[in-house]
Amino acid sequence: MDKSSAQNTHAGFGDRFIAFANKVSDVSGLVAAYLLVPLVVVFLIEIVSRNVFNHPTTWASGTCFLIGGCAAVLGFGYAMKSGAMVRIDALSSKLPEKVHCILDLILYAVLFLPLTIGGSYECIKNAVVSVSKLETLSTGSWNAPIWPTKIVMSISLIILTLQGLAEIIQLVQRLRAAKREGEQ
Repeated sequence: MDKSSAQNTHAGFGDRFIAFANKVSDVSGLVAAYLLVPLVVVFLIEIVSRNVFNHPTTWASGTCFLIGGCAAVLGFGYAMKSGAMVRIDALSSKLPEKVHCILDLILYAVLFLPLTIGGSYECIKNAVVSVSKLETLSTGSWNAPIWPTKIVMSISLIILTLQGLAEIIQLVQRLRAAKREGEQ
């Protein structure tokens, strides 16, 4: 296999991985958005129950905590894909494109990947223990099951890690494109 066909294979894999990660993040973001509907419904039930009937629910707070938490973490990958994650570009935005890409790659390697991979690992361990015990919330009056939320947290961190890897591949592709333009 010659060098050009090997590069095309890698570029094809990179593009396919980016498309896969983007699709997973899109679906995750869509699920997060749809979770806001039951969240609003639960809030409305609590508001009416408390203010109209003077009889607050015992379950609304815990339910909102669980649904809202799931919606928030499921949106992480989509937020990264959409560029909605918080970035501190005050310094790096003034740098040349190539230097900016290299800085981003270093930060992804030193900060992002260790934190998301380690966080995913710990969340998965925690979720396995939680499922095995059928863990419930210790707050609130109805002891809501917390183990499904821990599964969602684990999946969400995996999706965020995949999206971060897609971002890294895009940075490498931008550097390669800049190098090719510089050679011409």
